[in-house]
Amino acid sequence: MEILTQKKELIDWISTLDNPQNLNSLSNIKKESSFDFDKEFVKGLTVEEFRAEMKRRIRNHPVKISK
Repeated sequence: MEILTQKKELIDWISTLDNPQNLNSLSNIKKESSFDFDKEFVKGLTVEEFRAEMKRRIRNHPVKISK
């Protein structure tokens, strides 16, 4: 099914909903799926933390030497 068709069907279905509980459930799904770049960026690694993590991963990576 095409995305536009799916969206249209969902819009039509949502417009017929009257049950507040169902609407709240849909609203919660929307909130969970939204992405706040600024908020997530703050939780990210600093350059120093990133370098340290990459060094740790490289040192701990199993090396397979073929002869």
